[in-house]
Amino acid sequence: MTETPARQPVRPGQTAGRVGRFTDGVLSIAITLLAIDLPRPQAADFETGNGVSKSQAFDRLWQFLVAERSEFYAYLLAFYIIWVLWREHHVLLDQVSRVSTVMIGWHFPLLLLSAFLPYTAIVFGYYPRNPLAALLFGLVVGALLLCRSGIQSEAMRGEVLLPDVDRHQYEASTRAGWIVTGYWTLTLPFIWWTPWVIIAWFMTVLVRFISSRVVTRRAAADRSDK
Repeated sequence: MTETPARQPVRPGQTAGRVGRFTDGVLSIAITLLAIDLPRPQAADFETGNGVSKSQAFDRLWQFLVAERSEFYAYLLAFYIIWVLWREHHVLLDQVSRVSTVMIGWHFPLLLLSAFLPYTAIVFGYYPRNPLAALLFGLVVGALLLCRSGIQSEAMRGEVLLPDVDRHQYEASTRAGWIVTGYWTLTLPFIWWTPWVIIAWFMTVLVRFISSRVVTRRAAADRSDK
């Protein structure tokens, strides 16, 4: 009969709950800032009446939204990145007994960049054809994905996973995260062709879905072979 290794005591400041709540707060503020800075129609031309028909007001508002579409694209992409970070961070903290010192260290750039992401999304939304604006946004997102993957990997190396966590499944999820991080990094050299690079960035959704399915099935097959 094998003995289960004793779980290390949780030091002050390393409880997963406190780290999770603080991270939730930062990410929720970041999402709020994204929505606050979306362009709003304020001209009287968008109102009906005074010689402006409903069809004219509709057409003018539609033209406004089309003209500002790049800012909505940037908002949608940034929102998706933050949502993925929040969701996977919650899943991670539900599987650990504590947050190691190295994991806390990874949280500093994670939260710093999360708070900075709305600014880069705004700049990129206003100037989608500027390569520097695209590079700034792309680098921040790439660094966020790197921090996310680093935290996931450190949880496995630091032996903080709960005993009932399926390590094969966790390793598969971590590999999928690194694949997404690698894919995003590979798109950065194409920022010179902005705004078309945003198509490759939206493909991250598909890459994440496919990589997650592939590595999960492979992990299940390896486990069944053993």
